[in-house]
Amino acid sequence: MNEPQIIAVKQLRKDLDAILARVRALGPSREKSLVITKLQEGIMWLGMELKTLGADNPYPNSFNPANATVEPTADGLKL
Repeated sequence: MNEPQIIAVKQLRKDLDAILARVRALGPSREKSLVITKLQEGIMWLGMELKTLGADNPYPNSFNPANATVEPTADGLKL
């Protein structure tokens, strides 16, 4: 596990989440909807990078279909 990289990736996810909120505040348009989608995709791919780096899974029950628990978004992201 590479702790400095994990911390850096988590910070990038938070930074993108803040930008995502700013874009949403601009009001609706097709173009802004595409920007929102791409930012969400970027946050998701950074989450996959965390998995590659060996970070702990923030959703430990996500693979259990018998569990009805929905975990809060990792790192407090608003998405």
